[in-house]
Amino acid sequence: MTTSDARPSPGQAASLGQIFNGFLRASLNAFGGGLNAHLLNLVRRQHWLPEAEFAELSTFAQTLPGSNNGNLSALLGYRLAGVPGAAAALCGLLLPGSLLMCVVAWGGMAALLGFFLPPSAPVILAFAFTQRGSPLLTRLYRSLLPVGAGLLLAGLIVLGRGSVGGWASGMIAALSFLLARFSPVPPVLAVVLGLVVGAWLL
Repeated sequence: MTTSDARPSPGQAASLGQIFNGFLRASLNAFGGGLNAHLLNLVRRQHWLPEAEFAELSTFAQTLPGSNNGNLSALLGYRLAGVPGAAAALCGLLLPGSLLMCVVAWGGMAALLGFFLPPSAPVILAFAFTQRGSPLLTRLYRSLLPVGAGLLLAGLIVLGRGSVGGWASGMIAALSFLLARFSPVPPVLAVVLGLVVGAWLL
């Protein structure tokens, strides 16, 4: 079977349960960033969308206000099952982090949630609370920064493979990078410029 044979036809349906479960698993695996790579792997594994369409939705998500991850999840869910699909994707994406933040914020809930969370969860939370402000915890937090950068870079490489396929698309990608990195041009204007150049060259 070739790669193109494995790609789904446009409009391949997915159940709300599959969408919720898939985005929940992607969220649980995306510690420190790199959610795009996890979502692309999910789409590949489930044969939901071609990589090129995923790249288009990912690019469009970055032009919208709000969280890129939330925007992309809603777009993917909507593409798969309409408004209910977007809601299922967002619920799956946001549930793990929301629960964890509630536990961290309320502290005392850790004992109650110990019945539902793995046995190690209260120990980890107790360590975080007792060591707050300590040099050890500060070093642990700092160590997450390069991990997150590496995960984001991995997601960027995966996305770039499906988006940049020739000199014209490579030039558009380089131009977008230069505008975003070295100029005050808003991202949405960089996207519009890329669309104009792409319509002329691609």
